[in-house]
Formats: sequence, structure tokens, C-alpha cells
Amino acid sequence: MRMAKISTRVIAVVGVLGVLSACSSLKIAYSFADDALESRAEQYLDLDSEGEAKVEAEIARLLNWHRAAMLPRYAAFLNGVADVNDAGPWQRRDIAQAFLGFKALMDETALGAAPFIANVLADHSSSARVDHLRAQMAVYIREELAEEKASFEDRLTEQVDRRVRNFERFVGPLRDQQIDIIRRHTAPALTDRNLWLRHLDRRHQALADYLRTAPETMALATFVHTWTTRGYDIVDAEYAEISNARWAKLEELHEDMLSSLDVEQRAALSSSLRSYAADMMDIATGS
Repeated sequence: MRMAKISTRVIAVVGVLGVLSACSSLKIAYSFADDALESRAEQYLDLDSEGEAKVEAEIARLLNWHRAAMLPRYAAFLNGVADVNDAGPWQRRDIAQAFLGFKALMDETALGAAPFIANVLADHSSSARVDHLRAQMAVYIREELAEEKASFEDRLTEQVDRRVRNFERFVGPLRDQQIDIIRRHTAPALTDRNLWLRHLDRRHQALADYLRTAPETMALATFVHTWTTRGYDIVDAEYAEISNARWAKLEELHEDMLSSLDVEQRAALSSSLRSYAADMMDIATGS
């Protein structure tokens, strides 16, 4: 997976590894997290040997914090979701509550990760290094916009396949009717992506502009937290409405999918969630 933004994607790695790992083994995925983050930092930042050493140190500190502070929280969250799943058919309020809990955990992850990210970015406020970062971020935007030129049907098929794989990782094989649900919810969302990319490009510019002011590390950490979780508070205030609408659409998808689960799929979901939670606790305790 390509990473567009150093700080946002760092949080994505440490957050998504804690909730929806794309790897069949969470422990394996987590063991490679430091290499993945270092690779992305090298891709986007202009690093000398001293800078590489600092990146490695901050990533180690970040993952140690995440392992101790966040993984138990994610484990408790997933066990709680499994309990709700066991209690009976999903209700709209259950899904809304789960999304609130998930978003709160992601915000805590962003807040906790921000100081480590800021410690790295603070060394990249010179004009040359900011230009390098901005250029690399621009490459990502260009590549993503180029992919938007593919046919609507091709992009829809790719996104539907990705979502199907993600659901099947937790509930087992989906029925045709369930795949149709995913397709029905995915098609309208494709039109949002171009808006998101243009918003992201403005956020990239805002990050570059802020780094050029050579901010103090504490102020930079505050900026990074806002930038990663509520970028529309920095640029594109009107994008807040679009962002909220995207979350609402995602909730609607999960409401329809969870309501469609049969008894076997519900059992598989609870088992998968508790298995991930157990793996998280093993990682957190060094087991």
C-alpha cells in the first residue's frame, strides 16, 4: 500500500494494525510495522545517516507506546463488539456506538503518535527538505489522480473486491446478495474520491507551509494531530460536511452488511474479533 502522507499514514499503520489488519496474522503484520514505517519515511523525507537513525529511534518509541497503551484498548473494543454481536441482531444504535468507539480510538492513536512524528518532522523545516517532502507528496497525488482516469466499472470492481475481501476475513464467504450490498454502497462513494484527493493536496501544501515556519516541536505535534484527524480545520472548512457524509455512508454499509449475516457468519465474526483481540494482548504483553 502506498502512503501519501507521512503522519497520516503512520497513524493508519499503527491504527489499522490494531483494528483491521490486512494480514492473516496480526502478529506477523505487527512484527513488520517498523520496517514499513521506515520505508515510508525514506520515501518521503530527505534523510542523511543521522536522520535515518532518528527515524528508527522514533519509530521504535512510537511502536513501544502503541503496543503498551493502545493495543489493550483495541482488544477491549473488539471484545466489546463481539459481545454485541453475540447478543442478537445488530441494531442501528449498536453500529453507531461501535463507530463512535472506533473513531475515538483512532483519535487517541493520532494524539499519542503525534509527538513522535513531530520529533522527526521538526528536522525537516529547511527549504530544501520541505521542497523534497512536498515533491514526494505531489507524486502520490499525481499517481492517484491518474488512476481516477480508469473506467468507472474498473474502479468499482477493484474497490468492491477489496471490501469483499475485508468482510470475508471476518465472517467467511459472502453470499451473492451480500456482495450486491457492497456494490450498491460502493458505487456512489467513488465520486467522493476525487474530492478527497484535491482536499488532500491542499492539506499537503498546508503541512509544507507550516514546516517552513520552523515551529517548535510541541506546536508541531498539535498541528500534526489536527492535520491527521481534522484536516478541514486547517484547510477546506467546507470539507467537514463531506467527511461526515463519508463516515455516514460507511456506517450505512456496515448496518446493511451486519443485518444480512446468517448464524454461521455471526459466529465467525465473533470468533475473528476475539482472535484478533487475543493476538493484540499477546503482542502487548510480549507473549
